[in-house]
Amino acid sequence: MAVRLARLLLWGLLGAVLGGAGALGYLVYAYTRDLPDLSAFERLRLTATTTLYARDGSILALLASVEDGRAINRSLVRLFEVSPAALAAIVFSEDRRFYSHYGVDPVRLLGALYAVLTGDLQGGSTITTQVIKNTLLKELAQARTLERKVKEWVLALELERRYTKAEILEMYLNVVPWGGNAVGIRAAAEAYFGKDPAALTLAEGLYLASLIPAPNARYQDLEGVRRRMRRVLNEMVREGWITEALAERAWKEPLKPRGWEVRYDEEGNLLEARLVDPEARILRSVDYRLAPHFVLEVRRFLEERFGKEKVYGEGGLRVYTTLDPRMQEAAEKAAQRARLPDGADLAIVGLDPETGEVLAMVGGVRRENDEYNRATRALRNPGSAVKPFVYAAALEAGWTQVTLVPDRPMEFKDPSQPGGVWRPKNFSGTFLNREITVRYALDLSLNLPAVYTAQAVGLDRVAAKLGQAGFAVRYAVPAIAIGGASITPVDLAAAYAAFVNGGYRVAPLLVLRVEDQAGRVLYQATPHRTRLFSPEVAYQGWDLLKGYVYDLGEKGLAKGARIPGRVVGGKTGTTNEARDLWFAGVTRGLSAVVWVGRDDNRPLRMGGREPSSSVVNPPIWRDFVAEALKGRPGGDFPPPSGLVPVRVDLETGLPSEKGVVVYVPQGKVPSGRPPEESPALPLPLPLLTPPEGGL
Repeated sequence: MAVRLARLLLWGLLGAVLGGAGALGYLVYAYTRDLPDLSAFERLRLTATTTLYARDGSILALLASVEDGRAINRSLVRLFEVSPAALAAIVFSEDRRFYSHYGVDPVRLLGALYAVLTGDLQGGSTITTQVIKNTLLKELAQARTLERKVKEWVLALELERRYTKAEILEMYLNVVPWGGNAVGIRAAAEAYFGKDPAALTLAEGLYLASLIPAPNARYQDLEGVRRRMRRVLNEMVREGWITEALAERAWKEPLKPRGWEVRYDEEGNLLEARLVDPEARILRSVDYRLAPHFVLEVRRFLEERFGKEKVYGEGGLRVYTTLDPRMQEAAEKAAQRARLPDGADLAIVGLDPETGEVLAMVGGVRRENDEYNRATRALRNPGSAVKPFVYAAALEAGWTQVTLVPDRPMEFKDPSQPGGVWRPKNFSGTFLNREITVRYALDLSLNLPAVYTAQAVGLDRVAAKLGQAGFAVRYAVPAIAIGGASITPVDLAAAYAAFVNGGYRVAPLLVLRVEDQAGRVLYQATPHRTRLFSPEVAYQGWDLLKGYVYDLGEKGLAKGARIPGRVVGGKTGTTNEARDLWFAGVTRGLSAVVWVGRDDNRPLRMGGREPSSSVVNPPIWRDFVAEALKGRPGGDFPPPSGLVPVRVDLETGLPSEKGVVVYVPQGKVPSGRPPEESPALPLPLPLLTPPEGGL
């Protein structure tokens, strides 16, 4: 009887096993009929954060990618870019038999089968199955179903067949979600500790590993995470992964995730923990480290060149920019210290005069989250900052710095003006009523001689030259000589570069190279230079700019731009009612512009009075340039052949031992007698109402 009963039990057990196996076999068949083709894994595209680098290799900014309609931060890493301590912590915590199983851990699988019977479908995951879950089975990632588990197991076995353990672990580190908008260990290291994954400690690695099963909930429970860390450390010691001493050192490390205020005792026990800023770990869609307006301009360049899908849908671009962090910090300090008129903002640009590479850029200082970049978008009237180009056009026509020009009243027909006549004025409202040299006219920033020069040289010729330099000129009218055109600060810096680089207008350049995730070069910049002046004309223009800074000593309008040990040249500009204040200057290694004005284009007031650019802008420019170029050569530029220095009286242009040194073309050296009387003014032309430029 007992034997018969035993036989019945054995047959019953066998039947149950066979029946269970049959049922399991059917489930496997049913769930794996429509598995994703694993060959798709080869083509799998992981979105990744685009990284912008400064010229010294430091990270400038991160541009988040977009996945499933949400902005995420994921910067792909190679396995060797993660600290060994963090790797050990993550592997031990998530899948300590990772290196010995074949995608599915038999020990955890039995546990998972038990969990299935009890209704919990969360157990049994390995690093390999998590890779599958977060890539090929993303649509089922949040579903705790037997179907998902079966598919994960089958695909994991095939993944292990095709890839090495190192490759699978690297995949895992790049796809695991770490809470907030951080995906992958690089984003997690930055989000929680503000560091690179290569710098993660064992304690930080354990913390990140403890978050993985439920990152958002566990981030808010630091005490619970610490208890798990203690348990895992003990287990790592027991299984020989680390020494006891290393475990104790990790436990006593004062761990402080972003957003938490914490206090520990000497034994590593948590005394106090307060979550003060839950958003601190959230990486912004554009995460600036420096130069926000520069970064936004680079972003615009990337969108226009590659399209938004490439930048955000795929991402992972490595963008090497022109920005010099030291110069940028100098520009930002100068901007913050600047004494500005009421309600005014500013822009500062510094670029390499040889290549056009933008080394520093401040697009505004007065508003939080202000994306309007005044350095590149503020198309404004340059005032008298345009005059060096007017006189350079005259130099091209055969004039010299000592050519005489009249400072006398003049008038032009203009129906829009009272009485139908436009009468340009000097900023002071007075005039000398005599002829003076071009150089002295610029030193005093007189309007009347500049208007005369444009008329005498030819308005069409001057307008064409300004257009080549980057000015927006609507009409070839006399007003263009004193600011009747428009230009942005960055373009004005690019134009002024021509005076010190041999006569080339340089195209502003922000991006040097762009690479994709695989390191393939997608874009390589080539500096673009356009001939604007001959080297001889360019140098004479530079000589004029130097004169503006130094000729008049303490009476000079740009004395505030002088830098000890450095030769500088430049020109101020003030538009009608002081709506725009400028200083554009050049020196060895830098062409820089400072603009001050209101976004609404209202007149500026400072202490209730109309300010002058000669007071406001040169000190800002000096503070920026002096710090930016500290320790770099600051001497003068050598003149090209064909120019000779002569000492002349600044006002008359006649040779004078007590005069200033100017450079003139060989053969045009002043003879000692007054030049012939200047030609009569051409007939004035009808024109639109011009803005009146000034100092």
